[in-house]
Amino acid sequence: MADGVVSAARLPPRIGRHAVIGYLADGGMAEIFLGKEPDGRPVVIKRILPHLARQQNFVSMFIDEARIGSQVKHPNVVEIYELGQVGGDLFMVMEYLAGESVSGLLRRMELRKDRLHIALGAYVIAEAAAGLHAAHDLRDAAGNTLGIVHRDISPSNLFVTYSGDVKVLDFGIATAADRISRTATGHVKGKFSYMSPEQCMGMPLDPRSDLWSLGVVLYELTTQRRLFKLPNELLVLKAVTQDPIPRPRREQPQFPQFMEQIVMKALQREPTRRHGSAAELRDELVDAMAKLGFTNDPKTELARVMAELFPERIAEKRALFSDLRAGTEQFATLPPAEVDQHIDLAQMPEQSATAAPPRKQRTSMLVVAAAIVAVMCAGIGTWLYMHRERPKPPQTTASVEPVVTMPVAAPPPTPAPVEVAPAPKPSGLVLHIDTVPPGASIEIDGVFRGQAPLDHQLAEAASVELSLSLPGYMPVNQRVRIEHDQRILIPLAAKPKSGATKQPAKKPKKKDPKDPFQRFD
Repeated sequence: MADGVVSAARLPPRIGRHAVIGYLADGGMAEIFLGKEPDGRPVVIKRILPHLARQQNFVSMFIDEARIGSQVKHPNVVEIYELGQVGGDLFMVMEYLAGESVSGLLRRMELRKDRLHIALGAYVIAEAAAGLHAAHDLRDAAGNTLGIVHRDISPSNLFVTYSGDVKVLDFGIATAADRISRTATGHVKGKFSYMSPEQCMGMPLDPRSDLWSLGVVLYELTTQRRLFKLPNELLVLKAVTQDPIPRPRREQPQFPQFMEQIVMKALQREPTRRHGSAAELRDELVDAMAKLGFTNDPKTELARVMAELFPERIAEKRALFSDLRAGTEQFATLPPAEVDQHIDLAQMPEQSATAAPPRKQRTSMLVVAAAIVAVMCAGIGTWLYMHRERPKPPQTTASVEPVVTMPVAAPPPTPAPVEVAPAPKPSGLVLHIDTVPPGASIEIDGVFRGQAPLDHQLAEAASVELSLSLPGYMPVNQRVRIEHDQRILIPLAAKPKSGATKQPAKKPKKKDPKDPFQRFD
């Protein structure tokens, strides 16, 4: 279903008290409409998909997004007006923003062979950092921080309005101390190219994880090159957690050294070596703008750039708002939510494999160190296997999380493991299992089969019980239904450090009769 196009039969005339004008987009668990208030003001209505409205875990996630987002009141965060339920419809109403996502901005720059002034790139991330700091620092009535982590910062969730404002969108998978839904340890959610190393490894997160994600977007805004653009998720996970990160000045010598220091600090794999907070990152970026000699008002200058880049989009939306105010609404279709989707930034050339990262850049994070050792032990065969060309048959999904489905490819020959139960005769289906980090011992239906990466033959479609173990990591037990040749990737979560103190149990929060969201608990 294309953006801006939906059949009339599926377009509801109203959702709650809001008139529905048209269809905007379709997300993972919700569909998004353009609506209007009785006074003609445009709003965005996000409605949970009907088949998910009957599943409590998705309902809880949807309510969490509304609850968390509505508590963050800041000019750099999209405002959520209300959460409502009418019949089977559960929906939230948000402010409508006239503008483009940062991903759309970058694509239009690439299309026009133009470059965004590095100071404006710094300004966009500085404003986003201000909004994120407001979320990270949000506290309850007793003064305790709510522990909000966005977990999905990316160019598509940062928005620039035509007037030069910057907004953080979509707290749909954010974590918070009082959220209703819970994510099991080791489950990975988010966009791999922008997730922090600790998020890729399924470890507990704090606000510094969002700073890494901001650092990746800052890198791409200021260099106009993708940092982790790789053929599949496994290679992306490896690049995020292990590979040397190319410094901007290596390929762009004119890149200011003080800006490079800010970017690379945000991209430290050890969280303690990043900025202490989003506010600290913002302050450094504001200082950098001054060093760059940028004297124009950045908001005004960004609005000028947006007007030059998107004149036809601005005209379309101006006509749309005029029709909404007049009550005529004679437009044929809505402007698409995203533009230039066939365009993408080029990948920043990879760091030389022989060039070791500087000593001060080396991380002491236990998870990353263990991952590097595991990759070294996997041998040259595993390395070549991960980097060779793979065919791309239709992908299938496993019935459980955390699983990333990938194209199936025959592995290189490996020595037979010692004392391993014989595998079924090569016929039927192939289940290929990878883990991050690799090297985990794998039992299938209680029988040891070898270490990841591993191919397992099945005579026919079956449901199998997987048990994975690796020293220093939490064991994984899960059942997977295999009906086709399938490749799965399972991130392993590091065991908590010994001697870690348990957090005291929190007292249940008292019901507030004025809280409009508590009736959905």
